[in-house]
Amino acid sequence: MNSTSDSADPVRPDPSPKRTDLDVPLVALWSVSQQRKAAVIDDIAHGSIPRPLYYVLLLASGGIAAFGLLANSAAVVIGAMLVSPLMAPIFGIALALSRGDLRLLRNAMVAEFGGVLLIVAFALILGLLPFALEVTPEMLARTKPSLLDLFVAALAGLAGGLALVDERTSPALPGVAIATSLTPPLATSGLSLAFGAFDGAWGAFLLFFANFLTILAVSAAIFILAGFVTRAEIGTRIDFLKRFSAAGIGLLAVAAILTRQLVTTIDDWRLNQSIVATIEHSLADDPGARLSRVIYDQTSDGLVNVLATVNTPRSFSPQKVKAMQQAISEEVNRQISLFVRCAITHDVAAAGSANLLPTVNLDGHFIAADVTANVRMAEIAEQTLRELVSHGQTFELEGVQLIHLPIGPVIVATVSGARPPVPSQVRIAEETIRRRLGDPSATLLVRATTTSDITAKGRVLLGDALFAPMTATERAVQQKLETLGKSELEQVANTFVNSIDAAKTADGWEVRAEAVSARVLQPAEVGRVEKSLARLAGTAITLSVLTPNGLIVGPNGFTTVQRSIEEGLARRLDTVDQTERTHQSK
Repeated sequence: MNSTSDSADPVRPDPSPKRTDLDVPLVALWSVSQQRKAAVIDDIAHGSIPRPLYYVLLLASGGIAAFGLLANSAAVVIGAMLVSPLMAPIFGIALALSRGDLRLLRNAMVAEFGGVLLIVAFALILGLLPFALEVTPEMLARTKPSLLDLFVAALAGLAGGLALVDERTSPALPGVAIATSLTPPLATSGLSLAFGAFDGAWGAFLLFFANFLTILAVSAAIFILAGFVTRAEIGTRIDFLKRFSAAGIGLLAVAAILTRQLVTTIDDWRLNQSIVATIEHSLADDPGARLSRVIYDQTSDGLVNVLATVNTPRSFSPQKVKAMQQAISEEVNRQISLFVRCAITHDVAAAGSANLLPTVNLDGHFIAADVTANVRMAEIAEQTLRELVSHGQTFELEGVQLIHLPIGPVIVATVSGARPPVPSQVRIAEETIRRRLGDPSATLLVRATTTSDITAKGRVLLGDALFAPMTATERAVQQKLETLGKSELEQVANTFVNSIDAAKTADGWEVRAEAVSARVLQPAEVGRVEKSLARLAGTAITLSVLTPNGLIVGPNGFTTVQRSIEEGLARRLDTVDQTERTHQSK
């Protein structure tokens, strides 16, 4: 290994005890023994020689890095950093430029850039094989370097240089190898070329080149400050600047490019934050709506296409998306084209709806969402309606929305059931909601969907007739009652029974039939059939016949479904009032 000439040997210590000013280190900020200097120089020279074993290690490192990138495995990529010998030639180039050692410089340059070409080519070949299917986040992370990567490389070069020259910190070199991203960017560059992503290939190579130049500059400074370079080896100031001119110009150019990219990255980050904040603000009054993901791209004419994925219990209308788009456009002062992908979800807790963020804090506890007053109002309304619906099991609550009108808040409840709710049921629910909200202006609007439950017997009229437990004897009586009831009712001229159910009660049986007739059935006719059924069962029977127009015919007269429900509600409320008065008197 040569210093100022190819014949000089800097490793062999000077046998002469006398030293001239030219033999004195240029700078020596801390003490490094001559033996340590000789050992370090010998290690660097040996590691900078392009031997076959060096290229074998490079192929292994490049292969590990490529497979780790394709598998999106950070652990495998770290393994490639540990195996890679690319760090040694960088130290060789730095020491050679500092000391003017042309032989070391030639060997280190051949080893470094020969290795660069080898890794890129090997990764390119691997990327063309059938198992290289898609781009992974590990690859994408290395295609857009910024000035921050330059700072990381500078610190890694500082740590690597110190660990190399000081034998007490040499065990830190594996950690330095992990910190310095050399092989993975080159592998990413080769894979990007295989995928036809030339911008990505350039970005990944720029990351390597930035790391290379930064480590080179920092390690050269360490060698000089540690006394590895004598005044004679440094030469004149002009000679020294000439040796480092190419590396310095390259480092300045890379720093300028990365600074520009950092500014672009910061601008993208601010744009992303503005988009996310605006969308989340627009969703604040939508119960259960959560922004899941935002991706965007900018066209050459300045248009920003935004795709927002939102978890929501209901789809958004085009008008709402347009309002969100306008809000984003005003916030970022750019033309926005917004697309909202609604992923239909519904958070439900035992008490009804839930508003929990799908994450935990650092203490491991669930984070409760800070909801707006409108969301809280919708939650209370939904909880109240679920409680009321659960008592009768007559309806199924599909969803609750809150709409603000000039008259006040309007709660729109969507329900489904065999029949729509009657006004008395809606009034009771509305009064309960107003009381819990403390807002007498709240209005309940029920949007009902009528459904029919049909089995092989026909439409279900009494749920207990099919699903309540019965003994074999009771089932036999039930079948006889339904058969006799149908035949007796159809004895009325032009009368047809579509469905009939018989359910066991505490004091007898309840029989309900759905009939179509050319005329209205009379209470006396229904009473006659009821007596026949009572004789068959040997117990009390209650028979009611429901007609398609909602008329109910019983032995005591006519009524309607709505009137029957309202009378039942009145009786239940009277019972509740009497119970409360009894408790108060006690």
